[in-house]
Amino acid sequence: MAGIKWWIGIPPEVTTEYVGVKLGDYYRSPKLMLKTQLKAREILEKLYGIGRFVGIGPTYSAYVEASMLGVEVIFPEDNVPMVKGPVLKRIEDVDKLKMKDPYKEGLMAKVIKTYKYMKKEVGDIYHVGCGGTEGPITTAVIVRGPEFFVDVYRKPEKAHQLLEIVTNVSLRLREVIEEVTGETMRRTGIADDFAGYLTPKQYEEFVCPYYRRIYKRFGRDGRNLHSELLRKDHLQFLRQLKVSHYDPGMNPYLTVKDLVMSGIPFSWNLKTAQDMLMGTPESIKRKFKMAIEDGAREVATELCRGVPRENILAFVSTAKSYEDV
Repeated sequence: MAGIKWWIGIPPEVTTEYVGVKLGDYYRSPKLMLKTQLKAREILEKLYGIGRFVGIGPTYSAYVEASMLGVEVIFPEDNVPMVKGPVLKRIEDVDKLKMKDPYKEGLMAKVIKTYKYMKKEVGDIYHVGCGGTEGPITTAVIVRGPEFFVDVYRKPEKAHQLLEIVTNVSLRLREVIEEVTGETMRRTGIADDFAGYLTPKQYEEFVCPYYRRIYKRFGRDGRNLHSELLRKDHLQFLRQLKVSHYDPGMNPYLTVKDLVMSGIPFSWNLKTAQDMLMGTPESIKRKFKMAIEDGAREVATELCRGVPRENILAFVSTAKSYEDV
């Protein structure tokens, strides 16, 4: 039996914590962003042997698509990026939404500038990413606000129109990433937590057609999905979409056994707050072992600020003990 795969998500909140940098400064300076990432790799490798999980590349939040439609993103002094508010106050005004020029406006322009700077600085020493993209439902909610879920019921044709627009933005940004990096994208991922708020019937109508467009164009060799609120009845659609890897994140509605039964390759996550922040080395080892016994073949977690060092060490040591199982 092959060994257990594992990985740790290390967001900017954590890299800046270990390096001693404020998030606001990190986001304002491409130079400081790169310096922080490189230094965090060194520190986390020395402490836990996990430096490789710190990605090198622009990290300007999950709001890049929304910013291309006029949503203002703010960067607090030492907190995660936030949106100032939805821009589409009335769904009837969806026709007025216009995509900004990704090379000159919105967060994508910052992503491109930062990518070029980082690539020039590190050359081929490290792989430099060029940002990720958010899922259509989540972007629609950021642009429209929670009223989007009311639109699905009352103005379904307008909800589809908004989803068509945000999907076009998502596709365009992937094209831009190809243009900037010079690399053809044959594998792609979608991160779409808010999609789980839709019923299975709504998911089939308001989610699947737009995912299918993205996967068909950019997921020829791999189709990843991160979505934290799906239920068992949603999993049938992941099979239909030929999702090659599903990351449920902190999903409270699914179990390891549910995912094993689905037949979809997946990673199982120990919870960031419940397990890693508030747990103990003993509880982390126990939950890791339980996941393996229930059938998980890949175990992950994401850190946040303040996670005790002994808890990180417990996760890493347990993960390594299963690498050759």
